Amino acid sequence: MAKDILVPAVFIALLALLLEPFGFMPSMAVMTVLILCVAAFALFALFIWREKGDDERERVHINRADRIGFIFGAVVLLAAIVAQSLAHMLSPWLVAALVAMVAAKAVALIYQKNTN
Repeated sequence: MAKDILVPAVFIALLALLLEPFGFMPSMAVMTVLILCVAAFALFALFIWREKGDDERERVHINRADRIGFIFGAVVLLAAIVAQSLAHMLSPWLVAALVAMVAAKAVALIYQKNTN
């Protein structure tokens, strides 16, 4: 249970540091935080990938959490796309991220239905 809270909290804290809440951060510090972010995300992804429910109820909880996470991520990306489009400065990275999420979800669903 501790890893379920600690790893995402560390990852979120590192991402917040990238916004430089305390003012100017030297470029070496930014690079260090970026490396730590990548490492924290790798650890987070590893825990998610290995996550398995012991019974049907736990599997339902995991599936619901996954769906909620996907929907929230997509909503945030879509809101950023709308806001940046209205300001006439749309970042192609936002569109690419949302396309990647939706395409990966569709491909994974099709693959799972055909192999299981």
